[in-house]
Amino acid sequence: MARQGHDRPGCRPGTARERLLDAAYAMVEDGDWESLRLAQIARAAGTSRQTAYNEFGSKIGLGRALIEREVDVLVGGVQERMDRHLGDLPAAVEAAVLFVLTEAGRRTLLKTVLGAGRYPDDQLVALATRGGVPLLTEVIAAFRAYADATWPDVPHPVRDVLLETLMRATVSHVVAPLHGPAEVARDLGALTRLVVRPDGHGP
Repeated sequence: MARQGHDRPGCRPGTARERLLDAAYAMVEDGDWESLRLAQIARAAGTSRQTAYNEFGSKIGLGRALIEREVDVLVGGVQERMDRHLGDLPAAVEAAVLFVLTEAGRRTLLKTVLGAGRYPDDQLVALATRGGVPLLTEVIAAFRAYADATWPDVPHPVRDVLLETLMRATVSHVVAPLHGPAEVARDLGALTRLVVRPDGHGP
């Protein structure tokens, strides 16, 4: 499973690419994607316009890199929190859900990846899909691979249904929150406990 953007090869903290992404991210979070220009980003990042073009090729390339970094932040952050509770699946789910809801609450671009974000320019929203398929499907696939590796005692059919239910419930609360993040996380952790017995096996 992918780790956070800072851990990606060729994208170390402090590099020109990372500074460019950080500068672009700040402007995108302010809803300024439509008027964004690579030269403007380069100035904000303290690099040259040519460096920006060398790294991303175009504004579309920059947008795609931003979206991919958000996916890395999401997937890597969930993995880190679940790794802290390898012996307690309900606690792992609660920690992971709380992370997703908290981050989505403060990162507009992450909401776009999860299907809840909106920008004046639909181009950035379109970048959150590949060939018409939402990037969220890739996120779910990554979590399924993680579950296959770390929940071996949970029967496969139970694991698939539980994972999809948790993902759909979490995303629904990102799109239209009915309760606070901590309450939702506790509820989904409790649901997991009902589905998976303390010995790690399904009902």
